[in-house]
Amino acid sequence: MKKLLAVAMSLFMGVALLAGCSDSASSDSSSKGEQKVVFWTHYVDDQKFTEQAVADFNKAHKGKIKVEMKMVSNDNYNNVLLLALKNNTNAPDIFADGISLPQLVDQKYVAPLDDLMGSDMKNRVEGFKALGSNWMDGKWYSLPMRGYNFRLVYNKDMFKAAGLDPNSPPKTYAEMIEDAKKLTNPEKKQYGFMLPTGESWIWWIYGNQPSYASGKSFIDLKTLQYDFTAAKPALETYLRMKQDGSLYPGGTSMKNDPARAQFSAGNVGMMFAASWDVGVFNDQFPAKIDWGVAPLPSETGTQQGKTEFNFGSYLLINNNSKVKKAAMEFYEFLLSPTELTKYYEQGYGIPVYPGITDKATAPTKNGAAGFADISNDSLYPQEPPTQVEGKGYGDVYNDIMNGTISVDAGLADLTKRYNDAVQKGISSKDFNPDDYIIKNFSVQTPTGN
Repeated sequence: MKKLLAVAMSLFMGVALLAGCSDSASSDSSSKGEQKVVFWTHYVDDQKFTEQAVADFNKAHKGKIKVEMKMVSNDNYNNVLLLALKNNTNAPDIFADGISLPQLVDQKYVAPLDDLMGSDMKNRVEGFKALGSNWMDGKWYSLPMRGYNFRLVYNKDMFKAAGLDPNSPPKTYAEMIEDAKKLTNPEKKQYGFMLPTGESWIWWIYGNQPSYASGKSFIDLKTLQYDFTAAKPALETYLRMKQDGSLYPGGTSMKNDPARAQFSAGNVGMMFAASWDVGVFNDQFPAKIDWGVAPLPSETGTQQGKTEFNFGSYLLINNNSKVKKAAMEFYEFLLSPTELTKYYEQGYGIPVYPGITDKATAPTKNGAAGFADISNDSLYPQEPPTQVEGKGYGDVYNDIMNGTISVDAGLADLTKRYNDAVQKGISSKDFNPDDYIIKNFSVQTPTGN
């Protein structure tokens, strides 16, 4: 299988939120031929929009299709979903992404979409194939809706109180360290920087993204070789802020929701955020502060590489569902130009499909404009699907922050174990390396183009 990656990017977008009341994917109707589509999600940033979209869909399809929505806690979403899919009991017909696509395909939990979607939808998504994210074995399993990218968000009120220019956030790691010190006021329970890594996946943002901005990647996709020393400058920056007392206490045990709530409450000077957080800071945890958005700081203050713009997947359809066609009709409704235009205008994000924003009015939601320019962002191709023995990089980064292992020892261990996993996967023919090699890969041109 040849790697198919298209970077037909239009812009960013924050993550979507859907919900579905649970019965079973095996029940194909509710009353008088009306098909019930059970929909699960863990996304909360654009919940208001999605609830309205589902209500509009149900009204337009009354008597034919009814979507029932259920919110599942993000803390345990993957485990709850896997159990439901495995047992096929109270399982959703359509659900938000989260579990890796190779795992879902291998276990035959998800249905190919090629024969479910209409010809117009096939034409619209053709430029967005991403191996291992929405596309595998020559088949579509998910379709993109939104894109998302990453920025620094900062409390302008705290900047003013600390004597800092609220219109000049830090550009370098060194400036971030100094600003964080000035912003910290333990008596007021205010701290300069939030590093909420209680969920280790978030190191994808706090570890990878500033490293990309500094011109460094933990994997060279020309050779499929890992080198985690790329993250050393960022980790040393966080350790310095910890030493200074500038980090919000308890960060390595704090999850993202309470961290974002603390930012909105005015107790955090700076943190990293994804474009989906625009909805969080406006709706889920409405900010009580004047806050700004800026590019991620880097080692030199000049962006040396592209930070990530991710748009691969969105929803998937249960392979055991008896209402696959109805579920696909709902999916296509959410991806329709009409719904995506509303999504953009209401400030929840920018759809990836070309032409959506051309005739729309500009969004007014606070913070949206700071994520809209994606000229320094790019899609990053998928890593090979390896089975790494021992702790993943996020857990090791937490060990480094907690002082249980040194930076150099932790990164050397990661580099060896991840490279060993690549070689084992190739030797065992678990994947074809040619599917994942990008001959012209660099952090300036991640897709090789």
